[in-house]
Amino acid sequence: MKLYYEYASKVLNNEIVTGDTIKLACRRFQNDLLRDDLEFREDVVDRAISFIGTLKHYTGKHAGSNFILEGWQQFIIANILGFYWKGTGTRRFTSSYIEVSRKQGKTALAAALCLYYLIADGEDGAEVLLAANSKEQAKIAFDMCSKFSKGLDTKGKYLTAYRADILFKATNSKLKVLAADDSKLDGFNASFGLLDEYHAAKTSKVRDVIKSSMGMRENPHLCTITTAGFDKTLPCYQLRTVAIEVLNELKSDDEMFIAIYSLDADDDWRSEKNWMKVAPNLNITVTSKYIKGQVQQAINNPSDEVGVRTKTLNQWCDSATVWLSDESIIKCTQAVDLSKFRGLPCYVGVDLAATSDLTAVSYLVVDGDKYYFKTHYYLPESAFTDKTDKELYKLWKRAGLLTITAGNVTDYDYITTDMLKYSEVVNIQAVGYDKYNATQWAIDSTEKGLPLEEYAQTLANFNKPTREMERLILSGKAVIDNNEINRYCFRNVTLKSDHNGNIKPNKQVDKKKIDGTISMIQALGMYLQIPHYTNQIFTF
Repeated sequence: MKLYYEYASKVLNNEIVTGDTIKLACRRFQNDLLRDDLEFREDVVDRAISFIGTLKHYTGKHAGSNFILEGWQQFIIANILGFYWKGTGTRRFTSSYIEVSRKQGKTALAAALCLYYLIADGEDGAEVLLAANSKEQAKIAFDMCSKFSKGLDTKGKYLTAYRADILFKATNSKLKVLAADDSKLDGFNASFGLLDEYHAAKTSKVRDVIKSSMGMRENPHLCTITTAGFDKTLPCYQLRTVAIEVLNELKSDDEMFIAIYSLDADDDWRSEKNWMKVAPNLNITVTSKYIKGQVQQAINNPSDEVGVRTKTLNQWCDSATVWLSDESIIKCTQAVDLSKFRGLPCYVGVDLAATSDLTAVSYLVVDGDKYYFKTHYYLPESAFTDKTDKELYKLWKRAGLLTITAGNVTDYDYITTDMLKYSEVVNIQAVGYDKYNATQWAIDSTEKGLPLEEYAQTLANFNKPTREMERLILSGKAVIDNNEINRYCFRNVTLKSDHNGNIKPNKQVDKKKIDGTISMIQALGMYLQIPHYTNQIFTF
């Protein structure tokens, strides 16, 4: 029995552990083999598998060895290339959606498919488009195509690899790189399109461009291959939703092949018995030990959970993951008096309110292995007319936790005055602020001698200090001033993340306040920007 048949049978007999979506894909495959309107071309599939087998790996422990497809990979190739509408010479599947976790050889399989369509599918003037959301992402797959092609044709007699395309001279066929951030996205005539890491695409623009360019081709195919993501409002999740509905026969699409290697709804992502469902190449290109380490990291560090579950375990997660428990903040809470740190270096983070809202200013002093955070909050009088928070503001005012300024907006002069007073106690090294709505205040404060430095509140800037803040809190090294507003802000924080794994605090509910958490992390960010020495080690 050929391996692609065997794979489907073993999945359905529970000899291979998979999730329900792959079981549905295998059942669909077996049912399609029995259909009267379809024919399955083993010769085409076997030729493709043989072609891919001539490619050579060039990195890691498999470097120099041939690319031998595993059963699950052969199953994908067999479906994409093997089914034809009976008696027409026209392939059945014109698109595919493949979803699998990282380190499963996803990009290598994608590159192999690209080269097959470029060289061996028998079409003169083939045009293969290798697309991604950015030039950098597209280049990863293209570099793999380029290295594979050089291994096939070491002298460059038939294949010529350029900076952003590969030419197969025998049939005048070309492979091109395409990215969502390209200025020109038209004029194509694609025979095969590969869209990599679609989960990060903000729009369906590139996918639509490739799809619309295929109208003149007899056997076109658009392959979307990706890991899971964390934004369910983006086009990838919408496509995934349709794909699952097709597998469950809730919708009909006879021209889309689907292979989704995912956990089932009630699976515990921490359980090792489930990992094979998302890692069909387990202990081939990724070890159980590696996944176990990643999972333990996610358990130990809440900020890593979304990244591990989406990338390592291919599980779509909302980025709005609650960050730190109230208990962990309470354990770090005690009175902080900056006068006890007279003369020590101090780093300040400022989160200015854009309108009649809360402004937070955090002071950080590091003494020994402890990080002391003192935060002041400022609010204009007009905020007490706010229907949403006025009772809360009144409570904080009575407790002496707020500095109230006259007028409709916070008077930033209060902030500067307080900072200058503290500068006589501690040695203020840097004041980090986001330039939005702060230009004049920054000018005035700088003229008065405060060392202001712009610190944009971006994911890239906040990633390192957010992770460090988490570490300090969970290890008990953070000391946060005993102010109820601090705890209130932490309770409202979820984590926002991007496809690069960068994280920053985000509001769990739009109207809730997280200003104090932002200013503390900003102060820590200023501290981390400067090298710090001890008599033993050098840290950043």
